[in-house]
Amino acid sequence: MYRKYLYPEIEPYQKGYLKVDDIHQIYYEVCGNPNGVPVVYVHGGPGGGFSKQCRRYFDPKYYKIVLFDQRGCGKSTPSMELKGNTTWDLISDMEAIRKELKIEKWILFGGSWGTTLSLSYAISYPKRVDKLILRGVFLARKSDINWLYQEGASYIKPKGFAEFTSILKNKEKKNIINSYHKYMHSNNEILRHRALIEWTKWESSLLYLNERPYKEPKNIKSTYEISIIENHYFVNNCFFEENYILNNVDKIKDIETFIVHGEYDLICPPVNAYDLHKNLNNSHLIMVKKSAHTQREVGITKELIKITNIIRK
Repeated sequence: MYRKYLYPEIEPYQKGYLKVDDIHQIYYEVCGNPNGVPVVYVHGGPGGGFSKQCRRYFDPKYYKIVLFDQRGCGKSTPSMELKGNTTWDLISDMEAIRKELKIEKWILFGGSWGTTLSLSYAISYPKRVDKLILRGVFLARKSDINWLYQEGASYIKPKGFAEFTSILKNKEKKNIINSYHKYMHSNNEILRHRALIEWTKWESSLLYLNERPYKEPKNIKSTYEISIIENHYFVNNCFFEENYILNNVDKIKDIETFIVHGEYDLICPPVNAYDLHKNLNNSHLIMVKKSAHTQREVGITKELIKITNIIRK
């Protein structure tokens, strides 16, 4: 239903692979107006990749729309590669793409983990960022990670959480992320497969306000990618010092920031958006009623497109 509020389907006029080191090649594409205002879509996960629907949140007559798959996922190669795959590598990749496309400044449009990466890039390269549009803020604090995978969402969705942790022995439940990490890298293929599926199944159950029945994934590759890459990042605290983003927001205080957050978001609690907003004087906070986490919620879709339309004027 959300698709009817998007711009019409569009195909890229440019696409390719950028070799960023001896291991990784990053897939990117460019759509819309070649002479338009540059905006880059920063996908979630980490490891989520982007879909063709992600091109449609922007007026293609006005925007030069850049999309890319982060390391190890989507069309980027090699798939599921964890070596040389850190937040700082992804920031470097974004800057390499900007230079490759000869873009002076761009708008960052990120959701969930995409907000983390967008904020981190902006902190590193504030002069290269025109505006920030953030949906479902994730600040990558230990408390944010624990909320989702240890204690927090578990109180609201106890049945789903019980299924998520049923793969673990009781003693392994004291540190669920580390225990899942062990299972995802097990030599037992049956156990490994189950861990990779159950990880994404738990998160998927929290995406929408009205929970949808879980469907077996058609693309097992994408499920494996997001599970193993997310776990890799979270077991390493996203490669950040604790509270890195909020401790450095003064570096982006002059960048106009739009924050869109579902009031019933169980993956990234609304307090994340509020904490960011109160630390950024040049920010606008839109709490979307009757909405959860995903940009595919109608209310969130409409707010995001409203913002991309407003700032083009």
